[in-house]
Amino acid sequence: MSGDGSSDSLLDLEFAYTSYWDSCRDLYSPYYFCRRPIGHEGVHAAGFGSGRLRWQHEPNHPPHMLS
Repeated sequence: MSGDGSSDSLLDLEFAYTSYWDSCRDLYSPYYFCRRPIGHEGVHAAGFGSGRLRWQHEPNHPPHMLS
């Protein structure tokens, strides 16, 4: 998964330096939302370590953002 900015070390940096208000917030489930910056390229991601999730957004599914 390295060409799309979704390696664990890069995601750790993105999560550390992206505030909640600047994060994408696409929902995976009621408990997981994308912590990558708004407008990121590649997969959505949430969580840390072995609990990290990555998912693709479905093209015909509008983003569900937490407000």
